[in-house]
Amino acid sequence: MTLTVLALTAAGCGGDDDAGGGGGGAAPLQTGDTATIAMKDIQFAPVNQTVKVGQTVKWVNEDTVDHNAVATDGADFTSELFGKGKSFETTVDAAGTVKYVCTIHPAMKGTLTVVE
Repeated sequence: MTLTVLALTAAGCGGDDDAGGGGGGAAPLQTGDTATIAMKDIQFAPVNQTVKVGQTVKWVNEDTVDHNAVATDGADFTSELFGKGKSFETTVDAAGTVKYVCTIHPAMKGTLTVVE
């Protein structure tokens, strides 16, 4: 599913933006056509991710529980709930910052930084 995204910053689960080992800053730029973010241990990994305009962002569920990815700021995308081994994709088409969350695990948050 491809949707318009102003900016994306992968974030981790838990009440702390550093959860999941992502640190406070954006992760290094993922190269290639697709940047992948895992959903594991009720967290997004990495918590913060840098991607390029035009790149696809793919969330892959590695947990035994369902998750979703819903933009809360800087973009407009909402995935359906999906289980282990399933994924959701959106294409980033504008620079900026996007925050997102798993709505059934509200402490599971992420941020993407989209660069030219």
